[in-house]
Amino acid sequence: MSYYDDLLEKIPKIKRVLDDDTNCPIYHYTKPEKLLNILSCGAIRFSNALYLNDKEEIAYSYRLIVNLIDEFSNEGLNPDLFDKVKAHFRNKYKHIVDGNNDFVNKLEYFTTSFSTESDNLTLWNNYAKGKNYTGYNIGFDKRKLITDMTEHGYLPVYGSVIYDKQKQVKIIHAIFKKWNQLFNRALKAKKNNEVKLFDILFELLDVLSIVSIFFKNPQFEYEREYRIVIVNVYGVEGSKPTGIVEKNGLFVPYLEYKFAKDSVKSINIGPTFDENIFYTSTNRMLHNFGYEDIEVYRSKIPLRY
Repeated sequence: MSYYDDLLEKIPKIKRVLDDDTNCPIYHYTKPEKLLNILSCGAIRFSNALYLNDKEEIAYSYRLIVNLIDEFSNEGLNPDLFDKVKAHFRNKYKHIVDGNNDFVNKLEYFTTSFSTESDNLTLWNNYAKGKNYTGYNIGFDKRKLITDMTEHGYLPVYGSVIYDKQKQVKIIHAIFKKWNQLFNRALKAKKNNEVKLFDILFELLDVLSIVSIFFKNPQFEYEREYRIVIVNVYGVEGSKPTGIVEKNGLFVPYLEYKFAKDSVKSINIGPTFDENIFYTSTNRMLHNFGYEDIEVYRSKIPLRY
């Protein structure tokens, strides 16, 4: 169990909201050229969450945390703790808006997206290009993928994206209450020590930072997104090496994880008029790269002429 699992275990209800521990498959939607690269290299990329397509996604979570500190201040939140939390997330929000050049020894969050839906028309449309080609998704064994990552020294945090604003507020409120209790209890302890108080502060900053990555605008609920987030400290000994890829003019940091071939359970082919030849070529490709006993499925969504 990782440090972040331990944090979330302090509020089991939140951990269950993110992930109910069932081993349902998760599906990574992608374009054909990227599918070929993923399977030939046996690796999947996790991009720095700061450079997601919609940077407002992270800024939204930071604003929500700051606003809720003010909203719940009349519930006895200790200002010695929560004034520091508010300043921290205001500063993080400022870095998003104004830019930042301080990265060394800082936590970074790398994420890649999956869905719990294997045959989702809206997601297929994101990865198809007119009539020229169709999209694909890779079905992974969720439990094996995450277990293998942990055993290889990664720090994965995982769960379903939360789209419901009321659920987001309840989660943050529960976190506030739990760590407020821990802080007040530590203050009253006979052996009150500054180190313990700082530990509680940093735990609270960590758990809020990681949980907020699973918050998203309700308009994207159709995606049924499941995320795996890797936590990495940049520029220190023992951290995972990062690469850089250009995307829409940005230089985006990423981590690459080499997965075990037997964590791949299926390939799903998006809607296409020539499904039989796509089915044949996909099976031939899998055989070429040494993937065995992988089911290939064709979309059941009908195409219109």
